[in-house]
Amino acid sequence: MSNIIEMIRSDRALEKYSNRNRLLSEAAPYVGHPKQSASEPNKIFLRINPLSSNGALLEFRTEDVVFAENVETVANKKGETFQIFKLWVRIGSVGIRLEQFVV
Repeated sequence: MSNIIEMIRSDRALEKYSNRNRLLSEAAPYVGHPKQSASEPNKIFLRINPLSSNGALLEFRTEDVVFAENVETVANKKGETFQIFKLWVRIGSVGIRLEQFVV
């Protein structure tokens, strides 16, 4: 796998998966721009489309993220750059989808 990163969470590094079939059987991939929650460091938010002003956010517990891959870097019109990652989240864990809507 190319562009493998190590992220430290809960005082330990994410496991490096050398067997892709094992990873596919244990986790599901989600792609976006991750950010750790400032108020709850045990949670991570994943913005699905960081270039959109109304993109969905996914919330996961950091302990449920088993692996992460750096996918690419994107930039908006203002020149701000965002790292896009593929987060592999443990199958069976609970995530929360946050979406904007008009009332």
